Amino acid sequence: MVLDTKELVLNQYNSSRNLDARIKIHEIYSTNQQDWHHWLFEQKQWKENARIIEFGCGSGAFWKKNSHRISNHWNITLTDISEGMLMDAKTNLRNSLQASYEVMDVQAIPFENESFDTAFAHHMLYHVPDRKKALSEIHRILQPGGKLYASTNGKLHLIEMGELVLEYDSTLTWTSSFLHKQFGLENGEKQLSEHFSNVELKRFNSSLKVTDTKPLVDYILSTMDGLKEELKGERLQEFYSFLESKKEKRGFIFITKDSGLFIAEK
Repeated sequence: MVLDTKELVLNQYNSSRNLDARIKIHEIYSTNQQDWHHWLFEQKQWKENARIIEFGCGSGAFWKKNSHRISNHWNITLTDISEGMLMDAKTNLRNSLQASYEVMDVQAIPFENESFDTAFAHHMLYHVPDRKKALSEIHRILQPGGKLYASTNGKLHLIEMGELVLEYDSTLTWTSSFLHKQFGLENGEKQLSEHFSNVELKRFNSSLKVTDTKPLVDYILSTMDGLKEELKGERLQEFYSFLESKKEKRGFIFITKDSGLFIAEK
């Protein structure tokens, strides 16, 4: 199954709509009271005059959530392969962040060697077709001692969500369960170690207890355009009823979260 083609990524992330649906369920139902983006911020080492680049910045949620912590002395460049997503980030951050915005493919970074001391690649490397090329490029533009912060998921992440989809209809496709095989908590260290001298993994302990099925359905439908075509009309209502019956047993639907952050030093 091909999951990392440029066409798929651009279709999935042509705007922040799908991503926002996925962020929402974590914000509402996470059992860890600490916000994921706040946790991410606290794992990073921030230099006084940091030169920072983010690949796959999405809607800019990380920076929006941490706007009160951002130093005016930082030089920040936000990039995304999707022009629409980058426009959403620029709109969301227009009053809270001074940054440069660039449509960019991480496999061909148009900056000189050692241009930055910090790079972010959060939940995006599993979409990159040639990760070796991308990681080589990130290594190139980092100065000696610079760090890449790359978050991703493990094999158990949202596993119950996929099981619910397939229990309802085993003919449906649930691609999210394959992403960790591209770049996940289990294999990310090996991939990063080919390019960086020191690699550390920090895990974020949490889960979801979903008490309202609508955000759950919104998340599921956001993962693939094909699901939106399969689950509509009467079938969508049947799916809602199916999930409601699951929720009645305990008053919520439990979903495992399996996420973490790799810190790789040049």
